Amino acid sequence: MQIETGRLLLRPLQITDLDDLALIYSDPQVMRYRVNSQPASRCETQQMLEEYIQHWEKYGFGRWGIIYKDNQSLIGHCGLEVVDNTSDIEINYLLRRAYWNQGLATEAAAAMIEYGFTQLKLERIVAIAQPENIASRCVMEKLGMRYENNVMQHNINWMRYVLYKQKWR
Repeated sequence: MQIETGRLLLRPLQITDLDDLALIYSDPQVMRYRVNSQPASRCETQQMLEEYIQHWEKYGFGRWGIIYKDNQSLIGHCGLEVVDNTSDIEINYLLRRAYWNQGLATEAAAAMIEYGFTQLKLERIVAIAQPENIASRCVMEKLGMRYENNVMQHNINWMRYVLYKQKWR
């Protein structure tokens, strides 16, 4: 199963992505706005990757690896996940720093939103970002998402954005 965009191939993350993902997660700038903002060790990355794979097994969707077609490298991930203790489905995205500011997060996330609305038949998709994470908030706005409210999760203040299927496109 894969999704192709102009510059990217998206496919479910797999355990063989560990080396590439560990390299990405070891970058403090990449990890800066995540729940655990510290660079992750290889062991921590493996634990997260196993959780991503379990999410796929449980729900039939989750995080997709982002492959840059020009060099066939895994450059990050993007996907849809169930938010714990809610009925919300959240879009998330993360890229290796060398691929920032090229519109790739927006390209991958737009493909995930289309997948969520057309294949998963979702009615709404949410996203969160810390107020200081201007780049992520810009991606959300480019996708047509609109600010809904602030939420506290894991003792962090997040801005929540939402996109409803009827407002999409």
